[in-house]
Amino acid sequence: MSVYRSTEVFRASGLTIASSTNHIAAGITNGVTGRTGPIDVSRISNGLLVVNCVDAPTGTNPTLAVLIDVQDAFGNWVLVSNAAGISGSAIGSSGFTYGNVSTGYQLTDTARIRWTLTGTGGPQFTNVSFSLYGRP
Repeated sequence: MSVYRSTEVFRASGLTIASSTNHIAAGITNGVTGRTGPIDVSRISNGLLVVNCVDAPTGTNPTLAVLIDVQDAFGNWVLVSNAAGISGSAIGSSGFTYGNVSTGYQLTDTARIRWTLTGTGGPQFTNVSFSLYGRP
């Protein structure tokens, strides 16, 4: 009997999520690999993304839906998490949420963490961390 252990493939913390950005950009360093850019998910077939929002968000009625996309051979990004957000709903306050990465789909070699931010009055989530784990 083989035991599969999860592997951490991405980690970033202390991030500010504002309406001007909607995905992990080239300037964000992966704390696991020390590299920037898209996330290498070639070693995993499914996984778990944990999002921790330490501080209370700003703005009026702020919501943050966190999603996972993978890239196809033509450079198109394809959603492989719940369409309403990784946990099936958006985050509206401080705290954490988590969700399945693949929902049964086979992952490609490259992924990104993406979000949609809604609300008025300059909604923003600060001190946010992402941890992505996967199994072979």
